[in-house]
Amino acid sequence: MPSSFKGAHGKIVYTLEAKLNRSMRAPSKTKTKFTFLSRTAQDTPPLMKPQFGMKEKKLKVFTSGKVSMNIKTERMGYLQGEGLKVTAEIDNSSSRNIVPKFSLYQKQIFFAKGGRKVHTTNVLKETGDPVFASTRQTVTKVLSIPNVVSTTILNCTVVNVEYRLKIYLDIPFAKDPEIKLPVVILPANPAFGKMVPTWPPS
Repeated sequence: MPSSFKGAHGKIVYTLEAKLNRSMRAPSKTKTKFTFLSRTAQDTPPLMKPQFGMKEKKLKVFTSGKVSMNIKTERMGYLQGEGLKVTAEIDNSSSRNIVPKFSLYQKQIFFAKGGRKVHTTNVLKETGDPVFASTRQTVTKVLSIPNVVSTTILNCTVVNVEYRLKIYLDIPFAKDPEIKLPVVILPANPAFGKMVPTWPPS
C-alpha cells in the first residue's frame, strides 16, 4: 500500500473503523484517521548505487570557450532529514565566471480518466561558490533534506510523488546547462502507523 499523502490535486488517506453490534440496541461505531508509511521503496537495490551525470556546453554568444561538469552523488535513496552530498567537477574553459546552483524539487503526478496532472514544488535551493574563467574546480555541497518532506510514492496507480536533484551552471547571457538525477526519499522512522507531518506544511 502507498504511504499517506496530501497533495495539490488529491490525497491518500487511511481510516480505521470499529463497529459494535448489540442485541436490542442500535449499533454504535467510531472512525479515526491514521498515517501509514510504506516500506516498499526501501527494498529496491538501486537506491544504494552512486548516481552520475555529465554535461558539456560550447559558448558562442557574448562569450567564448566551453564549460563542462561531472556530477556525483553517493546514492539514490535518502532518509528524511538526511544530508544529500553532491560533488561537482567543473571545468570553466570560458571567458566568463560561472556559478553552480543546486535544487531539490518534488513532482506530484495525479492520474485520472486517462489523463494526468503534474504539480512541481521546490523543496530547497543552494548556491555554490563562483568558478572563475579559465579554471577547473571541484565543488562539494551538502543539501539538508527537510524532516517533514513527504516520502517518495511510486506504488500507487493514481498518485506518484517523485523527487529530482537539479544541478545547473548559471552563465551570464547563455542558456544554463543542467543535470537532473532521481532521488528517492524514505521515512526516517519506517515503523508502520507512526504519525508524521506532511510536506509542504498546511
